[in-house]
Amino acid sequence: MKPAAFSITDLIPQRPPFVMIDQLTGCDEKTAKGRLFIKESNVLCHNGYLQESGLMECIAQTAAAYTGYMQLIAQQEVARGYIGAIKNLVVHALPAVNTEIQSEIIVENEVLGYTIVTGRIFQNKKLLAECEMRILLEAQKNV
Repeated sequence: MKPAAFSITDLIPQRPPFVMIDQLTGCDEKTAKGRLFIKESNVLCHNGYLQESGLMECIAQTAAAYTGYMQLIAQQEVARGYIGAIKNLVVHALPAVNTEIQSEIIVENEVLGYTIVTGRIFQNKKLLAECEMRILLEAQKNV
């Protein structure tokens, strides 16, 4: 399903200059997709390329946007999440500035307060990076 018209900053806790996803382009019960146009001013760019940390943050923010979207459509407050671990990180290539990348996450499991996702970054259908990420969500506040 294509997400409703939420601003990305409605879905994630990060704020400029540390926003590493421009738009949530797709979302369903177990997957989400996003996109990022890489500007030269991006704080995680160096020597004309988005660095590994930027790729990982794009995956993490895609997962955050997924969670935020699901919480908003359930009429809940958007919870913060924290990266608990990154496993099996493989970076095949770094994307250049003034290009667009696409992110995708697949929710593999939710256990002991952690959401475990497989994340991938693509550019023109070419796989740039992939990893497994464990994200711990902040407890919801009772209203």
